[in-house]
Amino acid sequence: MNVPYQKKLLIEREIARPFIIKASNNNKNKQIPNLPSELIRDIFFHLKDDKKTLSACTLVNHTFNLHATPILYQTVTFTFPNTFVLFANAISGESYRTSLIKHLDLSSFSTFGLQKSHSETETQKSVTPQALINILKSTPMLEAFSVSESLESAITIDVLRTLVSECRNLKSLDFCGCSSKQFNDAMKDLVKSLGLVQIVQFQTSADSDIEYGFQRLQPLLPHIKRLSLHECLTLSEHETILPLLAHMPNITHLDLGGCSISDLTLEFLETETNTSNTLLQLSLAKCKNITSDGISRFVSQCNRLENLNLYGDTMISEWDLVTILSSPSAESLRSLDIGFSHITQRVLNAIKKHCSSSLQNLGLANAEITTPANLSTFLISMPQLQYIDLSNIPCLNPLNTNGLMFKLQKDSNNQLHTIEMSESLLKKIQAVKDWKIDQNYGRRWYYAKETRIGIPQADRVHNRKLDVVGTGEHAMSKIYQYYSFGV
Repeated sequence: MNVPYQKKLLIEREIARPFIIKASNNNKNKQIPNLPSELIRDIFFHLKDDKKTLSACTLVNHTFNLHATPILYQTVTFTFPNTFVLFANAISGESYRTSLIKHLDLSSFSTFGLQKSHSETETQKSVTPQALINILKSTPMLEAFSVSESLESAITIDVLRTLVSECRNLKSLDFCGCSSKQFNDAMKDLVKSLGLVQIVQFQTSADSDIEYGFQRLQPLLPHIKRLSLHECLTLSEHETILPLLAHMPNITHLDLGGCSISDLTLEFLETETNTSNTLLQLSLAKCKNITSDGISRFVSQCNRLENLNLYGDTMISEWDLVTILSSPSAESLRSLDIGFSHITQRVLNAIKKHCSSSLQNLGLANAEITTPANLSTFLISMPQLQYIDLSNIPCLNPLNTNGLMFKLQKDSNNQLHTIEMSESLLKKIQAVKDWKIDQNYGRRWYYAKETRIGIPQADRVHNRKLDVVGTGEHAMSKIYQYYSFGV
């Protein structure tokens, strides 16, 4: 049975405690149980986010060191300049320990606490492109690379070229929030060296719409399966995003949330890549320039989607939403966010018909639900649903919201544990039995069950940034948590 993260970590520490033998006179005679290697590895794997305990385990004996060291080095994270410098100086080419590194996480990097006038200078002095290149060349088994805006000044064309050419096992790239001119120029130079996509406009007749054709090229990065350009606002669709996607035709996780893309990108993905058959998770949240029809045409061709985020600026029509919800992947969707689209009773009926057996997270912000009774009937018909966003639902008020909660309490089959609502409504209602009004986290407010055994905390349930690396909501950096759960 699952338990909350904090309690789970405590239990895992207690499991490992008997095996962490300190060199003192009090425990000279203690014996370490003779456990199978598989069991030791499983115990240590559950401690992967507790670096301090793992480090202690490596000092127990050779067996523990053998099993704990690979997990300890699996993800290397830097928070401050001094830790990065110490690591960079210790790197002297490829070694056993550097070959264990699977994820290089620079998204946690911060100069918070340094003198403000010296913070940027300190970063530029310590985190140099050459230092990054040396680290990348020393990590041949690297599978994931994460960075945020705090370090984008160090991401030059040479760093990117080393990343894609030297790290041949690379599968995941996350450039969340990187939007500086220097980063933009570096990405342009990278795709130029890889090869650009030639786009041809044509019309079949004088009265027909303009259509597009694409020149095919040989993909050079087919091994990269996961890409996040979340809130990379300045990247050019034609000069950067399209060529990059052309060289990654087998993407399974794609986050283009907030990017300046149009229907052209969706058409290219459909016709020139394999994403219709490979894509599992897709975010097009807050993409202002794509149309309702463009989203519908592309998503309805995807066969394997499990996570679909369309939250935000594009008002998807009722007809197009129903088309999406009738597509081949609708029955496999586990998370769906269509907040601020044209959500009507017909759309709710389509969700009930095609998604009720699998859907766990659902975003319906600003939906046109006319009565609380319709909402209550819908929620009771979704037995797998665990989270729902009901922000800005016009029919909800303090009186009928409490009535809705009483009805949900009586439904023993209902698994719903977190309801996101608008701040103005939650401040006016009273908590009912077993439910509480959580304090705001960032800009989001929640009505959540108090009995939370096996349930993540309310502000870590539904993320609006894809976790393409698979870090998990608790282990990801603060800046990634902000983009995922804060806005």
